[in-house]
Amino acid sequence: MSDFRAERIGLTNAARLLGVPVTELKDAIHRGEPLRGVTPPRPLVRAGEHRGNMLFLAGDVMDCAEALNKEGNAR
Repeated sequence: MSDFRAERIGLTNAARLLGVPVTELKDAIHRGEPLRGVTPPRPLVRAGEHRGNMLFLAGDVMDCAEALNKEGNAR
């Protein structure tokens, strides 16, 4: 079985792993702004009419989720 960190996941699942709404993740990426104080994961692929469909490496999302957790615990 392959390592989950190397798998590609969609926008909805990325937002679930991060514990944020899809719109909040999309806005942070489109605006190039931090997501709750943390750099959001960079999409591998942007597709669709308005480039709203994104794919991420699960490992990148997991790293971001860990950083969000540390940021939340620091407050």
